[in-house]
Amino acid sequence: MVTSGRPRKSSIDDAILQATAELITDLGYARLTVTAIIERAGTNKPAFYRRFQNVAEVVPRVLASRHGVDTDIDTGSLAGDLIEVQRRQERLFTDPVVTRGIAGWLAEVEADPEQGRPFFEHYLGPRRAYTRVILERAVARGEIPQVGDPAWIADLLTGPLLMRVAFPGMPRIDGALLARTVHSALDSLGCVGDRRALSSLDSIDEEGRYPRRAR
Repeated sequence: MVTSGRPRKSSIDDAILQATAELITDLGYARLTVTAIIERAGTNKPAFYRRFQNVAEVVPRVLASRHGVDTDIDTGSLAGDLIEVQRRQERLFTDPVVTRGIAGWLAEVEADPEQGRPFFEHYLGPRRAYTRVILERAVARGEIPQVGDPAWIADLLTGPLLMRVAFPGMPRIDGALLARTVHSALDSLGCVGDRRALSSLDSIDEEGRYPRRAR
């Protein structure tokens, strides 16, 4: 039987996240409002504000629901871990929610830095913190001499991808770029491990995408 009306309480969170993703893709972040979200989600403002203080708090939840926060990555090698980080970042930075929303979101954060706090605390922060875990495992395996600066490695991996998305006219993100970022990170860390797996990132298929591993 098909039902209509507002979603049950158990599905309101999912409806809000889905509505937010659709609206960012359709309209961009700058035009996103609580009213538009609740209308698309089929809920109401009290239900929204029981879960979120504002639109900025929804965004990290949307991204986490679509892309996770990377804390499950453990391939058994440093190169493999960083390759997987970059595969996921490629999916993140080519997601229409990001490509359509990043300009408006950056403008809002510049005007009011507090709007960026939920994103850094609940999405970017855990991803960056896990870089240290990856590097500590690599030290234990003897692949690198020391952990070094995990924040710099995270920046080294993410910065080039962010530039490709944030600046109009930049080339698209491709496997060759991902491979160069991983090589740069491994060089910076003094990695002596096997890098042959990076060849998979250089292989571009007929649609201009690198082949992904089966999940």
